[in-house]
Amino acid sequence: MKKMDEMDRNIRLRSEEYGFKFILLALSIWTLYECYLTFSVGQKFNIVPSWILIGAVLTQGFSEIIMKRKMILGDEEYKEPNKILWSIILSIAIAAIVVSMGFYILHNNLA
Repeated sequence: MKKMDEMDRNIRLRSEEYGFKFILLALSIWTLYECYLTFSVGQKFNIVPSWILIGAVLTQGFSEIIMKRKMILGDEEYKEPNKILWSIILSIAIAAIVVSMGFYILHNNLA
């Protein structure tokens, strides 16, 4: 495998960015379609696209935080508070709120 120069890395990075945005858009549309089927037709909710979407967004967010943290690890001039722990706690709290609201809505509409 040949070593990539800066232009090749930029092209690769941009193509991965477009691919990631497309996947997020497709998963979002699939999730909304599943919500539509659940509420209009009464079909059982398929949670798979929602979990994949949440996993992709969390993985991207946490990896960005970790990479930034590694880049400034030895720098005495720049100090940043540890955002990883707070991000994990905030993600769990938001996921719990969204899941509980979803179950409440589904339970009240289907019961």
